Amino acid sequence: MRHRGPGSWLAVAAGVLSSSVLPFAYAEHSPVTQTLQGEVVDPATYLKEGQHGSEWLDQMAEAADGGQTLALLEQDTQTLYLILSDTPGADPNELLYDHVGQQVTLKGQVYERGGLRGIVVTSIQSADALAESGEASITP
Repeated sequence: MRHRGPGSWLAVAAGVLSSSVLPFAYAEHSPVTQTLQGEVVDPATYLKEGQHGSEWLDQMAEAADGGQTLALLEQDTQTLYLILSDTPGADPNELLYDHVGQQVTLKGQVYERGGLRGIVVTSIQSADALAESGEASITP
């Protein structure tokens, strides 16, 4: 049996890492444009107490008025997406205040890091407006 030096094993390990692990790590940090459907929620209330829905509207609105960043509870997977602003200091909730506790469709840039997901919203459609006209959209 022929002995290989440490350099050959390092080359193999580097090749495996660069071809399999690194693209996935990079993809986690690159934004992806997605359309998500779900409910606009207060993430603190949802995470701590599991509360969401129109019966908690007053509590969620109070949290948003107090500075809490809102989130989208995705309909199919129950994944929570924090609402992000596209510029530092901008209000990430600006497009969502009128939709707290409601079902919406959001389109935007989705980011993921360390298991946490967020979206910079580029357009929003409420479920009610979509049902009425099929065309309702608010774009910043």
